[in-house]
Amino acid sequence: MAINTAFPMVPSSAYTPHWLHNGERIWPQSNCYMDLWIEALHALHLHPIASFAFTIGIDFEGDQWTFFKVPSYDLLRLYGIDVQELNIWHAMLDHLLVQVGKNRLVLIEVDAFYLPDVHATNYHQQHEKTTIGVQMIDLEQQKLGYFHNSSYYTLQGEDFVGIFQLEGTTGVVLPPYVEIAKLNHLKRLNETELQLLSTELLREHYQRRPDLNPFLAYRQAFQGYLDQIQAQNLADFHGYAFAHLRQFGASYEYASLFLRWLASSSQDSSLLEAAKHFEEISTNAQTLLLKTARTAHNKKPFAIAPFFDALEDHWEQAMHALSYLLR
Repeated sequence: MAINTAFPMVPSSAYTPHWLHNGERIWPQSNCYMDLWIEALHALHLHPIASFAFTIGIDFEGDQWTFFKVPSYDLLRLYGIDVQELNIWHAMLDHLLVQVGKNRLVLIEVDAFYLPDVHATNYHQQHEKTTIGVQMIDLEQQKLGYFHNSSYYTLQGEDFVGIFQLEGTTGVVLPPYVEIAKLNHLKRLNETELQLLSTELLREHYQRRPDLNPFLAYRQAFQGYLDQIQAQNLADFHGYAFAHLRQFGASYEYASLFLRWLASSSQDSSLLEAAKHFEEISTNAQTLLLKTARTAHNKKPFAIAPFFDALEDHWEQAMHALSYLLR
């Protein structure tokens, strides 16, 4: 039986991740969906940072920060990649063989218990939902090539059997959420064309920015979260930190990188000014994460006002610097 591949790839052992994932960022990872797309675009020899315009528009959603994901509309406009939901109406493996065989990347929710790349956390230890991008499937050898988090990996054998539940399950199991990325109309714009189009997207996302400074609402909520964290175990803290601090910290770091890339040819002072403030938000989020982690361990509170004064001010300054986009 032939090996189905969405597009050519080097072996996982020879794959070099995008420099965003080299461990030198303030936030080395963001979330599974965002990191997956960075690596998939990189593997397709496209420019991931050009897709980051939307990161300026995240918000505090009341119980979490925006789980930020590249909008499918932006992927279509920038790269010609058409993302559609896949209706799972029969065996998952059959769907995968068809879709990957049609040179499509398949984004599928799976159990991280079977992913060898998370050997330090979930692999054969605990069950947790995550999203991978399937690029290759070899049914005969029971082997899968996939993007996940910050790189490209392979799994096979028992993990292949487990991830697709080939030996059956007990009880009713609902099908996962699956998307396909259709790559047959890829666009490869040059740097100037990408920057012009990304500027248009930035203007659109700026117009949809939060009506109010999101850190005003988050300040009010955070003290309650801090009190709760002091009474819970560290596992609860990790879930909270991922849903809140990592999401806005990583998103605003990407916003800063995006604006600096956009200004790389023009040296636009407004873009660089906004980038500086977004980077400060990201750095403050990392410091806030460390202080909150210590509180989760030692149950000692800390003064949050200096952090939130800075976060609120940097957000206002960044948005003011970008206000020319409305002209």
